[in-house]
Amino acid sequence: MKKFLTLVHLLICLVAYGQKPLVVSSASIFADMSKRIGGDHIEVQSIVPIGGDPHKYEATPDDARLLAGASLILINGLTFEGWINEVIDTSGTKARVVLITEGIEAIKSAEHQNAVDPHAWMDAENGLIYLKNIKDALVTMDPGHAQDYEKNYFVYKEELTELHQYIQRRMAEIPPAQRILITSHDAFSYFGNKYGLKINAMMGVSTDADAQTGDMERVIEALTKQKVPAIFIESTINPKMLMQIAHDHNVIIGGSLYADSVGEPGTEGESYLGMMRHNADVIAGALSRQVKTGISLSTGINWSMYAILIAALLLSWVLLILKLKK
Repeated sequence: MKKFLTLVHLLICLVAYGQKPLVVSSASIFADMSKRIGGDHIEVQSIVPIGGDPHKYEATPDDARLLAGASLILINGLTFEGWINEVIDTSGTKARVVLITEGIEAIKSAEHQNAVDPHAWMDAENGLIYLKNIKDALVTMDPGHAQDYEKNYFVYKEELTELHQYIQRRMAEIPPAQRILITSHDAFSYFGNKYGLKINAMMGVSTDADAQTGDMERVIEALTKQKVPAIFIESTINPKMLMQIAHDHNVIIGGSLYADSVGEPGTEGESYLGMMRHNADVIAGALSRQVKTGISLSTGINWSMYAILIAALLLSWVLLILKLKK
């Protein structure tokens, strides 16, 4: 009886969404992965919109209705979307819920017991596990198109493998002493572990809690002691605090990175592959810069003052020469 009701639910969903099963993911990154593998055979929706922060997202009744009509629900888990289980329960959906981080070794928190870092997709090799889990879920849901899902998965897997190698090459371009990545929140530990960067973030793995004075002091200490050439803001987080620190300590903003969301359509980060490549290029470009030495702008002397001093010296030399000629 239960199987019969599930089949009836699936048939209703197929009619409602133009004969295509609806796949709902918690965030835009996973929706993009699903589209690449599912192709034209599925309808894909993301609960958290592009540019939204999944850590702070507040679900709506529309989200529950969306989940009610789903054939498959894909979630990251690892405390990434702590709000989603309640919405799934409220929706009454009969859809299969798949944890797409299954098989990934999560980074455990050094500060909080039983807490883990949810940003596993930031390691492209972990991304391969995401792809396989999504492909397997689609095949189980819709075995009639299994061959197409397998084909799309194979092509996508090759592209992501090549991207992983590309990221390795870009990070190798950064001088070892400058492989320090300072960002808004701790979303890059998987990236750093895989590609050889030390991570120093203003906030923890979640953006739920605001940065504290101690967090600011820790970041500033890293800037001053380790001579970090650039710091980075994120596309889904207010950059005001990091921009102020950069201004006060004469450090450039190396660029904006994608972490919890893909970029808007038409941007370099509009897909999972695109956001990862963009991040690698921006990080390598900024951290490969030659570190400035000498007097820092933060001491109160700026470049306009240098120009005035040089002009004054030149003028004094000219006046001295004219005086001697007389």
